[in-house]
Amino acid sequence: MWMMLKDRRMMFLMIANILSSIGSGITMIGVPWLLVNRAGGSEIFGYATLASTIILFFLSPHIGVYIDRISRKKMLLGSEVVGGSVTLLFAFWGLSAGHFETWQLIVIYFSGSLYYNVHFPTQFAFTQEIFSKEQYKTLNSILEVQNQSTSMIAGGLASLLIDHIDFAWILLADAMTYFLGFGLFLLIPYIKNRSVTANGAVSMWSNIREGFAYLKTRPLLVMFFLCALMPFLCVMVGNYLYPVYITSVLHGGANVLGAADMIFAIGAVVAGLTVPLLMQRLGSYYTTILSFVIFGLSIVFFYVFPLVSIFLLFKTLNGWGNAGSRVARNTILMEMVPNHLIGRVNSFFNTVGMGMRVLLIGVCTQIVSFQGARMAILLLGVLLVVSFIGLIGSKPLFNVATQTKNEAVPQEI
Repeated sequence: MWMMLKDRRMMFLMIANILSSIGSGITMIGVPWLLVNRAGGSEIFGYATLASTIILFFLSPHIGVYIDRISRKKMLLGSEVVGGSVTLLFAFWGLSAGHFETWQLIVIYFSGSLYYNVHFPTQFAFTQEIFSKEQYKTLNSILEVQNQSTSMIAGGLASLLIDHIDFAWILLADAMTYFLGFGLFLLIPYIKNRSVTANGAVSMWSNIREGFAYLKTRPLLVMFFLCALMPFLCVMVGNYLYPVYITSVLHGGANVLGAADMIFAIGAVVAGLTVPLLMQRLGSYYTTILSFVIFGLSIVFFYVFPLVSIFLLFKTLNGWGNAGSRVARNTILMEMVPNHLIGRVNSFFNTVGMGMRVLLIGVCTQIVSFQGARMAILLLGVLLVVSFIGLIGSKPLFNVATQTKNEAVPQEI
């Protein structure tokens, strides 16, 4: 790990991510908190999240095609410019008006969500392209530690700043981090892979069909990755659900929300440091299973014991389980999928995941309105059990992969 940290490409990538992630992280914590504390804000935020997810659901396949068609570095730079420009616009708007309307907060939230859905799939393909296969486990672990460390910092700062500083100033600082990130990404050496851009004359729908054709012949691969996505989907739904859960069930304040994000990140950082060792001893598949079980246990405790202390304590396991399954899942995806298809294949799983998020957020919004946030958490627990059964059923995929790898190794006579 330490050798890889000395790589100039890795250093520029990490610093750029740290800067932009802290700023956008505070913003993406602040907007939900400002919304749910307005009259009818919980329902408005739920429907806004649902609408933005539907839009991103239809955009995601096209994002995946562009990732495979044009320079990944240009895509990264473009995401920083657009994200920073939109945030800067609303920062100036808030400073001049002195307040934010509900629709403005919704637009800020959507622009942040769009940034995440362009930037991180592009970064995933970019890093797979510029680093070697032997570095994937270490690469994903370092990025997970970095991402969750910045989430921890963002959560801590959010708990201190949101109730005490005008949100427009937070947005202004956020915009500056985007532009600093742009400068650092610009410094990363990069040569386009010709196989990535060779299909530029082919229609977009042909590109999408090529990705689907690859997956159609690999049903176990599809089942594994869709089931392995469930902890991440629970975290995404939790972005809506937990602010409501904290206010309506735990009766906590913004400090609890910020502390929960910070503690979640601590667990995830520990996962980033320990999961590579687990993958070496257990393999990526069994590491995914272990992480999945630990994440599921945290959801059980959230439902059974609706107490602030229990919620904060088991947020550590929640963070460890989500990060552990993500590091293992991303490593498996990088190892199994060719780089010239990675944008579309990753986009397929993102698209299906968004579709599931649309359904889950829509259902959870109704459950919260009529039965409360605890019942929505129970639903997540049931879905985790179903997904766990799917992970167990996909085990033959890894038996085949191991057999193929062993056959590729020359045998001594």
